[in-house]
Amino acid sequence: MNQQIYRIGRGAPTGQVAVSFDPGDHRRCQNLLAWFERGGEPGATLLIDDWKLCVESDPGLASSVRWIATTARDVQVIITAGVPNDVPEHLRSLVRLDFLALHGLSAFTKADAWKGEWRQVPIGAGDTGGPVVVELTHFPDGRYQAGSHLHATTPETFRSLMLGLMTTHSPKMFQAVFIDAHDTDTFAGLDAAPHVHTHYRDVATDPALIKQVTEMLLAESERRLELVGNTWTIFHHRGVDQVLPQLLICVNGFHEILAAEPGFATTMAAIAQDVGKSGMQLLLDSPHDVAPHKVPDCTVPANLDDMARSLPQLMHQAEPVPGFFELHGVPDGFDRQQTWRIRPVHDQYRVVLGTDEHGQPIEIDIKSSSLQDGMGPHGEVVAPIGRRAEFLRAMLLSQMLWHSPDDLRLVLIDFHGTGVFAGLDKAPHVHGYYRDLEPAIADRIVEALKGEQERRTTVLAAGHYRTTWDYRTARYDGAPLDPLPEVLVCIDGVQGLLEAHPEFADVLVTFGRSGRSYGQHLLLSDATSADDVKDLNTFISYHFELAGEGWTRRISRSVENLALPPDLDEVVRSLPHAMQKVEPLHDHLLPPPLHEWSALTLDQFGAVSTEHPVMPIGLRDCPFEHRVEVFCADFSQGGHGAIVGKPGSGRTTAMRTLTESIIRTFGSTTGFHLEDGPLYGRPDAQHVVVTASTWAEVPQFIRDNLAWGVELKLADPSWSIVDERRQANLPDRPGTGLCVHLKQQVRIATS
Repeated sequence: MNQQIYRIGRGAPTGQVAVSFDPGDHRRCQNLLAWFERGGEPGATLLIDDWKLCVESDPGLASSVRWIATTARDVQVIITAGVPNDVPEHLRSLVRLDFLALHGLSAFTKADAWKGEWRQVPIGAGDTGGPVVVELTHFPDGRYQAGSHLHATTPETFRSLMLGLMTTHSPKMFQAVFIDAHDTDTFAGLDAAPHVHTHYRDVATDPALIKQVTEMLLAESERRLELVGNTWTIFHHRGVDQVLPQLLICVNGFHEILAAEPGFATTMAAIAQDVGKSGMQLLLDSPHDVAPHKVPDCTVPANLDDMARSLPQLMHQAEPVPGFFELHGVPDGFDRQQTWRIRPVHDQYRVVLGTDEHGQPIEIDIKSSSLQDGMGPHGEVVAPIGRRAEFLRAMLLSQMLWHSPDDLRLVLIDFHGTGVFAGLDKAPHVHGYYRDLEPAIADRIVEALKGEQERRTTVLAAGHYRTTWDYRTARYDGAPLDPLPEVLVCIDGVQGLLEAHPEFADVLVTFGRSGRSYGQHLLLSDATSADDVKDLNTFISYHFELAGEGWTRRISRSVENLALPPDLDEVVRSLPHAMQKVEPLHDHLLPPPLHEWSALTLDQFGAVSTEHPVMPIGLRDCPFEHRVEVFCADFSQGGHGAIVGKPGSGRTTAMRTLTESIIRTFGSTTGFHLEDGPLYGRPDAQHVVVTASTWAEVPQFIRDNLAWGVELKLADPSWSIVDERRQANLPDRPGTGLCVHLKQQVRIATS
């Protein structure tokens, strides 16, 4: 006789099964059902493993199973289900309660199962066929949540509750202390779970052990109360620091322990009183005043003991980190309609980066901590130079995936020029990408960031908005406002940057202080912590650090392990390009440096007005305003001019350009005396312009009434009358100089 089991169900079967087909494999499942409808073989068993899951794939399954159960001889039909009510009434006699199905699982993985938030847990089925659920918390004063102290009256419900908690909650959310009056099998299998803090045996027969247990419990309660401090409850504290799991004190043989040491009841009462803050809950095997909430009696799953032996062992096995898009719940990849939609405030700028050692997602939220559990606004990444790129990719790709360029812009500064942001710069979110910072570029970035601060201040003040969040809320509600995205300034090699360009310090400190209001965020990365950087360390609220081979996230006292998705190299090549296809590139924080522009001629400026003696001769860099403007020689208020620079700096070309611009504007140079070289005497002209190698060569009467001047590259920066440091940083390119009055870089056109 055939004694084999033929299964329809998902995942690996438990126990010996001859054949197993996934419910999604319709052809094979239908063939198997047809074989049983024809009678199958004597002694064969049809196992429908997890009815709710299987019937989703085959709506006609109930009819087939009913036919087989009523007509086929010498075959058996078994249906597993979480509770009988999941199955049609006429098939409930075939049901065996299944532990995983009770918890909505077809198979156990930490990533899928450990989603519990310590509210309730099912333990079995009631007399009416529905699930029986244990409430884990209550509101004793009607306001603040507190854990419930529980007692069970049967070993089965006691074990079902404990295994259910272990199956649905990670060890970060819940841990347990097992106390057994003797050495029974009440905790058999369960004590192998990673949630178990300690397991005490034969407590009732050892007075010294009772004392040890008592001291441990009181010390743990005191430690937790000190950590929680003035926070209202442990649940509020967990939202802030996330360092304390619930601790369930599970006692088997409670009354036997009391008989041996009556004072143990006083200890338990003291612990029970502080549950709201300590998070230490009681689960007793019998009724007592300290645990007033009864675990309901019910029918527990038939495979409870099997699961108690196998699941705790399975919980120790490492699980692979999911790929980037799977981790984010979008396995089909980027879709702007799905991922760039407006999300609730709690979810905005909150993204998952990877998983912890329990397979649970680890998030970062760059919002301020004053905004719905935010972790920002500023953070740091600490790792060797070769490893920082992987984390920065995970961080920035995740933020870009869930936020459009109207909601988030990035400024990327690669001080060492290592290519740490390679690939990311192709995304439409990137407002500026700078590497190998030359001094002149560093100056421009500082001015641009200062200008961005000023711009945001002006925009918010004009609309009477207190923060960018107020502004954005008004825009989402229909106010006719332009986008004002959050700006994330990412600086790799920040300590080297500050040493080489100390002028960055002031603007970073300004962002640090006011960023939460004006939507400016800092992400600083280096080989050592920003704790060593004066004035910046006080603003850093979240920290990511490479410890050994693994990453950790630190926020206040909370430290979490973190494993990043394995496919970041592939995603950084594909995702920015996919975004660029649906969203055009936006204006950058800064236009390219003037000395990098292609040939510049007067013809590019078009016609000019002859009303005032103002002549275009080139372009002027305005980094504070994030643009370039036409650079003019302005003699509208009278006065003279000078073009000063070393030989080869473009003095003669600049004079030719000025001469040509004057002629184009007025038709002649009447009223001007233009001298390319040393000037002797004082010409009889309204406007006198000369060229010279140094300012000392410029006649005193011109310097005393200097209406316009250009300082090209000098032989010695100390000769500058504009700014010695800016002169030293000025690129040595003909026609590149500084505007004397505005102290900005200029580029002289050719005539």
